[in-house]
Amino acid sequence: MVFIKGYYQFEKDLITEYEDKTEEITSQLNLRLFKRVVFDNAISTFAFDYYQHIYNPANKHVSKEKSPLSDLAYNTRYEGLLGYFQIDQEGQFNSPVWPNVIHNTQNLMTPQDDDDTKKRKNLASKLYTITAKSKELKGLIDNKLAANNEKFLLFSDVPGHLIFYRVVEVNNTQKLQGYVIDVSAYLNNQIKNMLATVQFNNTIAITLRSMLTSLDEAYFIYQGHAQSQATITQPMQLSPLFNQQVINNHELRWPFKDHQLMYSTSKLILPTAATYNLGIMMLLILGIVIGCYGFYRLGVKQLKLAEQQLNFVSSVSHELKTPLTSIRMYSEMLKSGMVPSEQYKLDYYDFIHCESERLSRLIDNILQLSKLNQPQQCVEAHYTKLSILMNIIESKVSSLLINSDFKINISSEFTQPDHALLLVDLDAFSQVIINITDNAIKFFDSEKIHDHRRKKVDIHFKPDAKNKDFIEMEFRDYGEGISAKQESKIFELFYRGGSELTRSTQGTGIGLALVNELVLAQQGTIEAHSMSPGLSIKIRFKSKIQ
Repeated sequence: MVFIKGYYQFEKDLITEYEDKTEEITSQLNLRLFKRVVFDNAISTFAFDYYQHIYNPANKHVSKEKSPLSDLAYNTRYEGLLGYFQIDQEGQFNSPVWPNVIHNTQNLMTPQDDDDTKKRKNLASKLYTITAKSKELKGLIDNKLAANNEKFLLFSDVPGHLIFYRVVEVNNTQKLQGYVIDVSAYLNNQIKNMLATVQFNNTIAITLRSMLTSLDEAYFIYQGHAQSQATITQPMQLSPLFNQQVINNHELRWPFKDHQLMYSTSKLILPTAATYNLGIMMLLILGIVIGCYGFYRLGVKQLKLAEQQLNFVSSVSHELKTPLTSIRMYSEMLKSGMVPSEQYKLDYYDFIHCESERLSRLIDNILQLSKLNQPQQCVEAHYTKLSILMNIIESKVSSLLINSDFKINISSEFTQPDHALLLVDLDAFSQVIINITDNAIKFFDSEKIHDHRRKKVDIHFKPDAKNKDFIEMEFRDYGEGISAKQESKIFELFYRGGSELTRSTQGTGIGLALVNELVLAQQGTIEAHSMSPGLSIKIRFKSKIQ
């Protein structure tokens, strides 16, 4: 929220800055337009004829010279200006660029006209045609120019044009003098010149629209450059992207008060300083979030570890107490002579022996658990024949399987097991086999599985399909198996997937974790796969073939 608030504040400040700039642009544009009109008020009333008479007091002569307004270049000295004209009380039209009165434009052009004459007649004809369309001007002429304004006023009833006029007295005769401006050309040029004097970091779109006429809108695209002057283009159409962020809307003042400027952009690009500050803020926030998440994960891990340790203590207490209680009970019965039958005595002896072996395995696992962080110190791997390992498997787990009514199938894809050598530590290998077998027996639920053919384990040796320098030993049981989610968890220390207080299955949650550490200590790999039915544990050992 701090980052978002900061971002929006920077964005708001940037918009405010742009609003101030656009307001300044419009203000300066209005001032320029007004100055242009004021400047034209200074034009002499005698300059609207082709010739003007100038009195020289030195020699008391009157000379006849061309008016400055007769110069074609003066009539187009800025873009949008079409030219000057004059109309008398009788409605006779003339322009400073042509010496004669123009009654109509039909027979004005002649084949004998040179280029300069054609240009002058074309300009005068154009001014005549535009002014003839103004009903307001015609009404003033019909009233015999019954007005007297020495400053230029405005007729705006001709679409796309503005007719500035004044009614003055020239040689005791009322005359209407004025000039015509093409609105689009004039405003477009003024806007482009004004935009060239400002600086924006973003690409800005300016839309010029008339609020009275049906003229097409004009568009300007301002593209700022850090090392060079801004580029200003005028496309025919404006992409909708530039209307995503409207900056400001301004109406122009007189004489263009019917026009409006809209400033917009596609998206705001924050200044370098703002971007840097936001980046620093983002890094700080990211650091805080990562730190909080790290503390959260650490807390969760510690709580999970504490729960697992509590479960471990509970399960170990149960695992130790139950066989010790049974051993003590049967040994007291045998000592007191309460068991007269020799067969019962043998059964009790076997039970005491089995429980003693279970206690030994549990104690071995607990002792080995203390060395999990340094398994390499207690493992010395040597290359051992596969045939020897197969014999060790059968000898180590045979009694465990027989007592639980399980069967074991040991097979190999090697035709000569004596020539296949595996890198193992015999004690560690034996403990791996015992723990996996014990785990398969413990988690076989006879109350749910009624098929006695599933009470078996298969151990199969074969070359590793991915690496020829390894031999894979697959241990397969046919119990309930595990879920796919548990495949990556069963080798975690203390993991059993439930509460020790409600579980009926024996175990401490360290057997398979110990198996994993012992396999890694022998430079092997181990992974579990859920099968249907049962579970497959694949162990890969380094090997060589003699």
